[in-house]
Order: sequence, then structure tokens, then C-alpha cells
Amino acid sequence: MDTGRHNPGCETARGHECVCTQCGGSQHGVQGWLDHVDQDYLIRHGKRKRFESKLAWTKNRPPRLEQTRRNQEIATDLARVDIADWLAAPSPRAGPEDGDPYPTPAEQVTALAEEMTRGAWQEIVTELKRTTPDATNVKRDLTNHVWCDLFIGLVQAIEMTRRGFDSIPNKVKTLILGSALQAGRPHVTEAVVGLIVDKAWHGIQAAAFAGAPLLDLISNEEALRALRILAVFICPAPAQHPAVRQHALKPLGEDATEILTGQTKTRLAELFTDWRADSDIPPSG
Repeated sequence: MDTGRHNPGCETARGHECVCTQCGGSQHGVQGWLDHVDQDYLIRHGKRKRFESKLAWTKNRPPRLEQTRRNQEIATDLARVDIADWLAAPSPRAGPEDGDPYPTPAEQVTALAEEMTRGAWQEIVTELKRTTPDATNVKRDLTNHVWCDLFIGLVQAIEMTRRGFDSIPNKVKTLILGSALQAGRPHVTEAVVGLIVDKAWHGIQAAAFAGAPLLDLISNEEALRALRILAVFICPAPAQHPAVRQHALKPLGEDATEILTGQTKTRLAELFTDWRADSDIPPSG
């Protein structure tokens, strides 16, 4: 994804926060994780081992994960490694006899990311400069989980609507404005949310015409999966964003294609109450 002179530390998401006003959070983590998909399995395996080595355990027998924010952050990073592994796995490229091959899951996610973040952001910046007196503060507030809220809002609106394609953008705007995090981003006004959703929705349509299987978006589970993956990749801190865990990470963990490993799901259940089916969580050690 060509992001020009954007800060690579934001693109590779080295921490669990985003303060990058260059991209307003629109590039956070996405390219880093997509690059991770293209790496050799041994490199991804080494990254997994480095994350696992940082987990803190109790002295109980058997040991259990300590209930710390750091452990929660590591567990969600391990989930992202699982997703990268799943995207990197060979997938069928079957297509119509006389048509193009069906895009792989990685290609679907990449097409959405290109159009809905990089492409849309350049148009958004132009509009913000033209219509907003304090574009810098708007962009700073946008780093506070607006983009992951956008993808989660799209998933929820599509699931609620299915029919009535044209009503989806307005539902997404309502969901973002009603987010539990909205109070912490005062410069992200209703007008700003409207601008971002409209540009992102245009990006979905552009991705569809570019070849991603999104023309049948309201009934296509693969498109919903791609949006969920983007929400997890772009979120600065899934450990502090319940909506991402509940509406993106958990459904990916329940996906029939087994995107997350059993070990990762057990660790997430041990560390997050919103992942627990019941109170009897087995030890993850």
C-alpha cells in the first residue's frame, strides 16, 4: 500500500496506541500486518514466539495467565499473527469459466484496505482542510479508534440490513456516533463522521469494481470476514476496544475456517470476560 511519506512506525503498529495526525489512524497497522502475510512462515513463527515469551504467568499449579493489560495486548497480537497465518495459507482461486479467478482472502482484505483507507483518506484530508477550521485536532481525534469503529459499524449495519443496500451508510454513521468511545473525540463531529463514512462507502464500491467480490456485499460472508480482519488489523488496541473484540475478533474465532488457533482462543477467554462462554476456563499454559 503506497502511503507516501507516512510514518512507518504507525504503519507497522509497534505499540498499542496511535497518535499519527499524518494519517488520522487510517494507515495504522494495516500495511505492517499485510506485509506479515507475505513473509515466510518461519518469520511469522519467530514473531509468535517473541510474543509468547513476553506473557506473564502466575505461580499457581498449573500456571495461569496474569490478569494484566500487557498480557491482554499480547494475546490480541497473537490473534493477529493467527489471522496473518490464515491469510498466508494457500486458498482456492476458482472463478467462472470465462472470468477472472476469484480473489483470495488476502487479496480481498488488501483491495478493501487500498480503497477504504489509503484512497479514501486522501479525499478526506482535502475536504477537512477545506471545511474544518482545526483539521489537525480532527485528525488527532480520528486516531482514537474511529477507523476500527467504522469497520465494525459496517459489519453491524450489513448484518442488520442485508436488504436495503442504500441504507447502510446512514446506519454506520449512527453506530459510530453512538460508540462508547465517541465522547473522547470531540472534534469528530457528525459532519466529520458523515464525510468519512461516505468516502469509505465509495471505497467499498471502488474495490468491488476493482475485482474484489463486494458487489454482493449484503449477502457475502467473505466480505464481512474481510471487514472484520481490517478492524482487527487497524485497531490501535483491541484489548481496550470491546466492540472490536465482540464484533470482529470473536466472530473470527468462531469462523468455520478456523482462523484463530485453539490456544489463542483459550488465552483470550482467560483474559477477557466478553470471550467466555462460561466461568470454567481451562488453564492456557
